[in-house]
Amino acid sequence: MEGSRFTQEQRLSRLEDIEAIKYLKAQYAEHLDNGYDPEGVASLFVDDGLWLIKGVGGEAKGKEAIKQHCRNLSANITWALHNIVSPAVDVDPDGIHATASFYLVCFVSMAASELSPQGEAVFIAGKYKDKLVKVDGKWYFEEITGVVQQSSPWTDGWVKNPFVKESW
Repeated sequence: MEGSRFTQEQRLSRLEDIEAIKYLKAQYAEHLDNGYDPEGVASLFVDDGLWLIKGVGGEAKGKEAIKQHCRNLSANITWALHNIVSPAVDVDPDGIHATASFYLVCFVSMAASELSPQGEAVFIAGKYKDKLVKVDGKWYFEEITGVVQQSSPWTDGWVKNPFVKESW
């Protein structure tokens, strides 16, 4: 967006939208880190929103499916810390649609299982590409697509135990 083509008010509105989208993604991370809060995560999406994480994570479409997916994740993940960084947000000229990309560095504690009676610490890294829409002055996710590029037990590390990378 070139400054000379747009009024100061339009440029300010765009910057406010970018900050609101970055805050929305921060809320997403907070809800995930708060036990994969089903109501919180689903509230950030439009009614028919899509949450797709390629590699490990799964897919859910619509708020009810997103809530159930959160419940499934929280049954297997006892703690998580999602570091979502490097936002690149592009608001469409219509001011209603946007795309955004982010990087993810995440640490999780997996619940105890037959293979790992004490549980497992896991490192996850990847990227997000999101589609967003503004409804009644508020931004929501239409789609969150994440690609896990690395998922490794902390004890082995990603060199000893590499993950087969997904692609977009």
